Order: sequence, then structure tokens, then C-alpha cells
Amino acid sequence: MQRATPIPGSVVRALALATLLGLATNPLGASEARPPAAANHWAFQPLVRSRVVPPPATHAVVSPIDAFIDLELRRAQLSPSSDADRATLVRRIAFLLTGLPPTLEEIDAFESDRSPSAYDRMVERYLTSPHYGERWGKHWLDAAGYADSNGYFNADSDRPLAFRYRDYVIRSLNRDKPFDQFLREQIAGDELSGWKPGQPATPQIVELLEATHFLRNGQDGSGESDGNPDEVRTDRYYALESAMQIIGSGLLGLTVQCAKCHDHKFEPITQRDYYAFQAFLYPAFHIEKWTKPNDRIAKAPLPGELESWKATEQRLDHELAAVRSDFQQWSAAHRPPGRVLFYDAFDTGRLADRWSNTAPGDDLPGGTPPVAVDSEQAPGAYLHEGSLRLVEGGGGGDRWLCTTQAFDWRPATNEAWIQATFDVVDDRLTTEGQRSERIGYFIAAHDFNDNSETVGGNLLIDGNPSGPSVVEVDYPGKDSSRPGRIGTIGYRPGRNYGVRVTRVSANEFNLEHLVDGTVDGPPLGLAAKDLPPGAFGFEYCCGRSFIVDNLRVEASDDPNPAWAKLSADFGKALEARRRQLAQATEAIASRRRPEPGRIAWMTDSGPEAPPVPLLKRGSHKTPGETIAPAFPAFLTRGVEPPSPSSDGRTTGRRRAWVEWLLQPASPQAALLARVTVNRVWQQYFGTGIVATPDNLGISGAKPSHPELLDWLAMELIDSGWSLKALHRRILLSRTFRQSSATRPDALAKDPDNRLLWRFPLRRLDAEAIRDAMLFTSGRLCSKTGGPYVPTPRDGTGEVNPDESHPDAHARTVFLQNRRTQVPTMLGTFDAPSIVFNCTRRAGTTMPLQSLTLLNSRFAVARGEDLAGRLFRECSTESARIERAFRLVCGRPPTPAERTSTIDFLRVQRAEYATDADPDRRGWNDLCQSLYALNAFLHVE
Repeated sequence: MQRATPIPGSVVRALALATLLGLATNPLGASEARPPAAANHWAFQPLVRSRVVPPPATHAVVSPIDAFIDLELRRAQLSPSSDADRATLVRRIAFLLTGLPPTLEEIDAFESDRSPSAYDRMVERYLTSPHYGERWGKHWLDAAGYADSNGYFNADSDRPLAFRYRDYVIRSLNRDKPFDQFLREQIAGDELSGWKPGQPATPQIVELLEATHFLRNGQDGSGESDGNPDEVRTDRYYALESAMQIIGSGLLGLTVQCAKCHDHKFEPITQRDYYAFQAFLYPAFHIEKWTKPNDRIAKAPLPGELESWKATEQRLDHELAAVRSDFQQWSAAHRPPGRVLFYDAFDTGRLADRWSNTAPGDDLPGGTPPVAVDSEQAPGAYLHEGSLRLVEGGGGGDRWLCTTQAFDWRPATNEAWIQATFDVVDDRLTTEGQRSERIGYFIAAHDFNDNSETVGGNLLIDGNPSGPSVVEVDYPGKDSSRPGRIGTIGYRPGRNYGVRVTRVSANEFNLEHLVDGTVDGPPLGLAAKDLPPGAFGFEYCCGRSFIVDNLRVEASDDPNPAWAKLSADFGKALEARRRQLAQATEAIASRRRPEPGRIAWMTDSGPEAPPVPLLKRGSHKTPGETIAPAFPAFLTRGVEPPSPSSDGRTTGRRRAWVEWLLQPASPQAALLARVTVNRVWQQYFGTGIVATPDNLGISGAKPSHPELLDWLAMELIDSGWSLKALHRRILLSRTFRQSSATRPDALAKDPDNRLLWRFPLRRLDAEAIRDAMLFTSGRLCSKTGGPYVPTPRDGTGEVNPDESHPDAHARTVFLQNRRTQVPTMLGTFDAPSIVFNCTRRAGTTMPLQSLTLLNSRFAVARGEDLAGRLFRECSTESARIERAFRLVCGRPPTPAERTSTIDFLRVQRAEYATDADPDRRGWNDLCQSLYALNAFLHVE
């Protein structure tokens, strides 16, 4: 391999002088001279239509694809395989085009249709299915690096609006939007729309703004930075470089990231090329005018949408207020009498009259910057709709909001108590906002800066949403300690939480966790020195914004055994009322919808292009010369590249870049077409014509059929960049229709089947396995878009949708795609954890896959669902066996399979003889076992 040859310094100086004098005819042209290594590389050449060599008359060829394949087979003295049977073909096409198996009716219709056009019509039926966009949309989303989270290890924060891009992709592919337009919209949709914030929107404008989320797909941890300037800058550059890497591997099929620190060692990409490319994207990722991910929001509702939504929200708010008011009135009327020391309903007056960012008697505010009282500016606290909103500013550092009133947290007599309770209204400020990781609060707050002579206090209860809560004394002081944890019930919206301090002896106190007014879990022992007089306060840290209401500090008047009974009786009645409140609150919440028109988009920071430095050794700490946007010389030749044109709101650079990429008859458009065709081919045949789909460069694999690749690329462009036309070309070929049966003679000559003498036998991917199990068992739900289905980690450590969620049985493309938390079953079957993007999945075979199908709760449930379907639809055992195999495997059982199935059922019935329904238990096991068959897991 030859390295890129640098341009002599005299040439560079001459070009620079010519540009300054206005003499350069193409200031935004090639970045420098084309290195010799690139001159003859096949992938960097313009397309020339390949000549189709007619095969001998004895060879059955139905398309030019077959002619190219046949030519290579004949050179290897091989022949293609015969056609697969009809049941195999319809199942193959259904899975590859839609990711779902065919219905029994579809199998029967194709097998009984003997007209010459039966196959063509069957292909067209699946191409026009709405499930086509869901299936092929997922392929594109992998290549585009789509995820529902920002990445960055444990700070893998949520991307609540990313789903709009996912839905845009699915819609676009279903409509067969020309691929060139598809790319224009994703790279420069905001520029194409002409829309400015505040202007009215149309459906077309909304779609263009949604498309720009493509540039946001990479990891971006800049919203979780701890404030360290070097790390902040690193995080911002990483987000920009992630977008570059996705474009490089997904569109250009090149490893551009290798040129970040130095000239590429193998490809004709110089370091200047890298930063010249970066200059096109930099205005949208302006390092100096950075916008955090969750703040990159456009509000573009359609006419009337916002007004209708506000009216609905107002009605729901009134309903919720009435329900809560009824509960609060009942609670106030029935609560055992205690002495109220402080109560705030957060519905009137100024917050500053009774709350402060400084504890009573302290000499300094709590934290830097301190909380702004009666302010929506983060970090702040303000009253809104009868509740207290705590607005955290993000990043590290603690702060507090304290009552101006101090309390004695050490009751004077044994068994006496003091308690503080409050309602958690919500653990986030908006329906799209990030949920708070903790609901933290203080008692005995007196000295944030730890410079008081009084020790102890500052007792932090760090409310955990999913289990026991940590208690810290003297937090955040230098002597901070953790005496233990309290409680078992997590902090969730719609419940009342707090703590009670009860005196045991002069120096012994118990701290108990309260949930809905009743004790939750065992007490934690504290000493008198841990509880000096101080305020009640809420803690601010790390993006933990939340909403609370009805703060109450109470004390017992005197130790009284009768009070304990009253409290216990009240607790039982309160729990019942709480359940009623929770049900009513949940019913109201289910009718709420997100604010319309909120789009996570990408746009330039302004019309002025910022300077882009070349980073020496790729480090932002060592910026070098300023680099102008330019196109790589090894591709830019023969046609004049476009120049950016500002529209008054953006620089126009991204639009110029994508127009350059798509220039007709250019090497770069040819490279894009080759990359796209190769990736489509890979989805059909397991391996692309080039086995390295993200690297068609000099260091990549050689194509197995170079003339075929170029012919298909030319066909794609000539069809108007229609992906469905490309699919038809492939699906209607005899090469695709071949049987997957092996042949010893061909296997000996071409064991990897690179010459395609048969259709490759392939295991279903993770999504198809899960979706097919849902589909055949009759449980697949009809969700076609919208916010993702959450995939939390359960008590066993597995990551799965909660089966009680209304969309738990949606197609896998609609599940939450969190980078650090791939659903367990999907990860087991090689679904990728998206770091940058995934252009080709790894394929593994390991025992854990079989164990998952045998033991996972999902597999067990689907076996039960399938058995239930069979019992509903068939009245005899023989009919059930027939239908079970046809549903799961796409064909009837063989005689041996039928015999084995009958024997299996007999054994299982005997095993469950003492159960109430041994027959049904046996069928549950059988149906689950069918999902472990190779005939189900593979496409022939």
C-alpha cells in the first residue's frame, strides 16, 4: 500500500495566495492532490455500466443478476441450485422483507396460485406491506447509529424524542422515498425546510426537521458533564466525531476516523481531509456555542395542535386537582391529632417568605451556585399549579432549599416523635423530561459548609426510586458518614414519603421511613449528636429535578398508647384511599399526551461559519491552523463541487456537502451507490458482495462480483434511487430463488458459498425471532409508532419489557434501544449494543441461546400463548399438531416429527398427572419446544 503523498509546501502557499487574491476558481474544491494509491482503486471510480455476458442456452437465467452469478459459477465449474419449493420461498420472502413469518392464508394462496405471475405478485404484496418499513427501517437505523439514549457508560441518559426519527425512517421506506432525497433530508432537512423557530409548520416541514435527528444519533454525553472544562470540551468533540464516523462508515463505506490524529495509514484520507469534512458539520456542533442534547428542541406544532392540547391538559389538570383535593380533605379530617409545626401547601404567596437557600443560622448559602428562590432559572425553586418545582441545573455539586424555620429533632420524652412528610407529585418537570435518579431531602439542616461548632445534623435521606434509601449524617461535610439505609418502598410519583424520629432514651433515637403515613421497614438507630436543631430541606444535585407538595412537619404532644392505635387504624384506611387515588391518577395520566410539535432536531448555531482548527494529534488542547470546508481530492474530480449558500439562518454547509455527495456521474455518488447496494445485498445473502460493508476502501475486502456490484449501483441510480426497485431486481432473480440445500461437489469448491451456488441458510436475527414468536402465538400488538416501550431491568437482572405494559408485545423495533442495556433476549441473539453504528452484525452460536429459549420467561409465556391459540382454533390433537408446525415452521410436520410430537405429549401428560390440566401443561411445553427448532430459527 502507498501512503498519501503530501502536497509540496510551495503549492499550498500558491493556492492560499490565489484564494486570498480571489484568483482561485474553486475555493471549496478538492482538499489537496489525489494520492496515487486512490487513482485506480475500484470503489473510487465513476460508474460505468457493466456488460452482461449472455450465458449458454442450457443455463436457466431470468435476470442480469443471474448472468453475473452464472459467469463466476461457470469459471469455478459449478452450477446453480434448483429453485426452492413454494412454501420455502414465501417464508423466505416474508421474513426478509417484513421480519415476520407468512400467515397460513398467505402460504395457501401462493401454493395454490399456479399463474405465471404468482411469484411476482407475492413479492409485491410483501413490498407494499407496512411491515416492510419496520423491517428495513431497523436495518437503516442500525447503520445510522440510532438509539434511545445518549450513551456514555452509566450516564446513559434518555432521548425521549428520538422515536420521531425512527418513525420518519419507517414512513420514508414504506413510501419508497428516493434514497437521494432520504439522505438530503437527514443531512440538511432544516436547510431544505426554510423553517425558522416560531413560524407555522406544515407536515412537510415537520418531516424535514425530524429527519435531521440522523446527525444526533451518535453518543453525546455533553449533558451529563461534571463541569470540568477539559472534559466538557472532550464530550462536545466526541459528539461531533461520532456523527462523522457514522457518515463515514454508513454512507461512504470508509474508515474516516483513522485520520483524526494523522494521515490515514491505508486510505487516501489525509488529516486535512478529516478536518475539512468536519468544517461542514461544525456549525451544527459549534463547540463554543454548545447546546446540550435535551435542549436541542424545535417546537413546530401543526396549526391548531397546540391549542387543542392545552385545552385537554387544562381539563385533565382540573380533574387531577379535584381528585387530590378530595384525598387531602379526607386525610386532614381523619389523620390522628398531632401538633403541626410547619405546613406548606405550595399554593399561595412567595416561596421566599418561608424557604431559603441558606439554613437557619448558617452564614453562607448551601452550595455554589445557590438555589434561586422563586425562580425558574436552574438551579431554582418556584410555585406552579399548587406545587413546588425544584429545578436542578445539571452537572455535579450539591445545593439545598431549606425552611426558614428550624425544628428540634430530639423529642424531650421517650416514645415522643417528630416527623416530616411530603407528596411526590412527579419525578420530572415535563412529560419528556429526564426522570430524577433520587428524591433527596434533609432534616436537621444547619451548616452546609461544615464550619459550625455544632457537629452532626445535615441528615440526608437519598430517596431511591427502586429500593432502600441511603442515610448520610453531616452531608456534605468532611465528617460525612453513612449509618445505614431505611425503607423498602421506592420513591415514585403519587405517594407520600418522609421520616419519623422517635426518642428511645436520652441518647438513642430511631429513624423510621414513612410511606403514605405508615412505617416502612425497620428503624435505623441514631445518637443525639446526629440530630441537632435545624431546618427541613430538599437536596439539589446531578440533574435531579422533581415536583413535591404538602410538606408537613409534625410532633406528638405526649406519649400516648391510644395514639398508636389511632395511627394504625388511620394507616389501614389511608392505604385503601391511596390505592383509589393512584388508580384515578393513573387513569388521568393515561389520557395525557406529550406536548405536540416537540422535535429533537439539528441545525446550525447561526449563519456565520465558525473557525475550525486542525487538532494536532487529534487533541483539542493543541489546536492548529484553521481549516476551510473542502471535499477529498481522491473523490472530487471531473465535476465542479457545490459551494455553501447561507439562507440567513444557517451556513448552508451541510446542504452543500450532501449535494456534492449526490452529484450525478461523480465518483462519490458511485461510492455511495456501491455502499448502499452492498448493504442491501448483505441483508439478503448474509454477506455483501464486499464482505466489509463499512470499508470499501483500499484496506477493505475485494468484491466477489465487482461487475454485478457496479451494475446494481447503476440500476439504483437509474431507477431514481428507488430502494424497492432494487429489492425487486434481487427478489425476482433466480439466484435468490435457489434452494438452500447443500451439495458435496459445490461445498468442496466453494465452502463459504461466496459464488452463491445455493441460497445461504441463515438464522433469524434477534428481532425476527422475538417478533415471530409474538406473531405466531397471536400476541403481537398493533403499535406502529410513537414513544418507545420501556425495557427496564427486573429483579432477576434481565432487561425486558414489563409484560403488563400495554405495548409490551409490540414489534422489537419499537422497544427502548438503550446503548448500555440491550434487552436480554436480543443481546443473546447478537443484537448490537450501539456504540457508533452497526453495518454488519456478528453471528454467534452458543449454549445461552438454547437456554434462553428453554428457560426465559418470555419463551415460556409465548409457549403458553401458542398453546392457547391452538386450543381456540383446533378441536383435535391431530389438527393442533398440524397447525402448530405450519405456524411455527411454515410447513406441516414430517411423519417422524408427528410421531415424536405425539410421544412427547404422552410423556408430558404423565409428568403432570397430578396437575389440574395435564394436557394443557403438555401442550405448553410442546409449543415452547417448537420455538427452539432449527426449522423455526432459520430461513432456508
